[in-house]
Formats: sequence, structure tokens, C-alpha cells
Amino acid sequence: MNVIIYRLVLNYLNTKVTNNLKDEFINASLHFNINNDIYKKYSPVQIEYMISKISSDEIIDYVELCSVYGYILYRAIEQNELNDEERIEGLQIVLEISNSITSYLRNLIGENELFDKLLNVTEKLNLTKDQNEKIIKMLNQ
Repeated sequence: MNVIIYRLVLNYLNTKVTNNLKDEFINASLHFNINNDIYKKYSPVQIEYMISKISSDEIIDYVELCSVYGYILYRAIEQNELNDEERIEGLQIVLEISNSITSYLRNLIGENELFDKLLNVTEKLNLTKDQNEKIIKMLNQ
């Protein structure tokens, strides 16, 4: 799936996300990946504050990175851009991203465990560290 997700993300970011919308897109992707029950407990501002309190910029980068991966992967599934096997694998990964971020917000896991889980997601997507760094750089520009 590495070529597929990497190509999908690059294409999506280059064609649909302008520099003016990048921060809003990242924020929307993050909120997309959070289970609804969290919104019953916390406002969007509180959620953003909880994420911003993560002590490591690298972990925040991976939260944003995996949120974007999850959102774009879900959109590709929804728009039938993947075959059946890729759809099943993609849905499992989207759920893993959502559950990881939500578990952190519920204080079930700490930020280091969150980071480990998100690194595991990128490994399941067969993405290299260089590919992840390139996408992070695009998101931070």
C-alpha cells in the first residue's frame, strides 16, 4: 500500500490543499480522526489544546501526519479509488489511527505510546522515514 498512500497523499496535498488552507486542513483531518464521544466531553478548542500540550514536536508532527493519512485514505476508500483488499487494509489503518489518537485524548495512553502506535501505522503503510519526512515538510511549509 506504500506507493498507493504516498501517491494519494502527495496528489491530494498538491491539488486540493492550498497553502492558505493547510493549517485548517490539518486541523480538520485531526478532528476527523477523533471518536465522537470525545466531543461530548471536550470542545474542539480543548481538544486542540490537549494536542498542543504534547511535549515533542516530532510527536505532534506524527499526530498531524497520521491524521492526514487517515483522512486521505478514508476519502480514497469512499471514492472507490482502492481495490477490495486495499479497502479492507485501509479501513483497518484508519480505525487504528482514530483509536490511537482517541486513546491519548482519553488519557488511556501517554504521548510516547501514542508515538509508537503512530510509527507502527506508518510501518503498516510501508512508508519510509524519508517519505514521512517529505510529507511532514509539506505540511509544515
